[in-house]
Amino acid sequence: MRFLTTAFALSLLVVALGVAGQKVERGSARPATPAPVKSILFAQPFTLETPFINTFSKEREKVSNGVLIVLEVDPALVVPRNTLEPVLYAGNVTVQRLNQGEQSGRVIGIVPGTINLATTPIWFGTPALPERVTQSTVQYERGLAERAGVRAFPPAQLSSIQRPVVAAKDLATLLRTVAADLVDQYSPQEKQLADSWRLPEAKATPKRQQN
Repeated sequence: MRFLTTAFALSLLVVALGVAGQKVERGSARPATPAPVKSILFAQPFTLETPFINTFSKEREKVSNGVLIVLEVDPALVVPRNTLEPVLYAGNVTVQRLNQGEQSGRVIGIVPGTINLATTPIWFGTPALPERVTQSTVQYERGLAERAGVRAFPPAQLSSIQRPVVAAKDLATLLRTVAADLVDQYSPQEKQLADSWRLPEAKATPKRQQN
């Protein structure tokens, strides 16, 4: 799995997840894809004063707004493996996963841009490297998902989980505040990840996280 951008955010994710150059495969066989997520537990739009580069896309576009989401998933889909992992999609974009989620069965992620969750299917697609995903890839994967019966969540489910928009200075600030609290609440097994996001920015050193 690939993670986020900015030297600060990226380095913190490397430290917390301990996967720089390492990956341990464990658990049962990976489920077939396309595979829908089980449910959506939280959704909060955000805006950033300083955009970040979307490293979960070959186009590497700048992201200044999006939606933070928490998904309940099949843990077998997010077990760290020594092979390519299923890419998480929402509508016409990839979801930028912020945590692993294998123990909790909860994935916290960022959907770049403006989306309507009432019309947006969310699913795991073909195993791949997110940074190589193009718009053509997304359209192809969405077609596979829709033919497999993946649909958007019903409005009744969405009404209780959506939160007001939140503004942050940059991605690091968003991780240190809202995202860290989401990890504490929904995936407490990864407390080290949340704590790493809260470290003073001056202590972070950039590293590249490997798949």
